[in-house]
Amino acid sequence: MRSDDTQLDLYRDDPARLALAYRTAAEIALHDPHWRPAEQKRRHDNYIAEAARIEAALS
Repeated sequence: MRSDDTQLDLYRDDPARLALAYRTAAEIALHDPHWRPAEQKRRHDNYIAEAARIEAALS
């Protein structure tokens, strides 16, 4: 079977699932003990912004 890099996978590349994954990562980032509070907040905000960008593209 040939691998085609231009074809998207229906499940792996589902934008709604990707946005949900970013929102989950944002919640985890707020409590990640490996980062200082300021970095936790920055990472959270970055994940939320990316989820919002993906969700806006769905509309």
